[in-house]
Amino acid sequence: MKELTAGEVEIVSGAGLISGAVGFVGDVVIDTVKLSNDVLNTRTISSVGQVFNAVGLGSIHNAADSIGYAAFKTVAGVGSLLGGDASRIEYHYENEWGA
Repeated sequence: MKELTAGEVEIVSGAGLISGAVGFVGDVVIDTVKLSNDVLNTRTISSVGQVFNAVGLGSIHNAADSIGYAAFKTVAGVGSLLGGDASRIEYHYENEWGA
């Protein structure tokens, strides 16, 4: 009789399928956060915030970006817990405010 390896046990028990599916969900969550930040970092979208700064509404712009940053970091944290890789996200707040 042959002993099963840890990988074989995962396959037989279905754990490999579950962890793979969870990892996929984590990647989807991370990809969503990344795409959202990539859009916010485009010249067209970020120029709106620069107009706010130019007309004296920089504090409102910063507050909005701060709230978004906290939300994105929280969601990305969940994605990371599910197995996604959050290191590839270029956050709009960090890009815009140098945080």
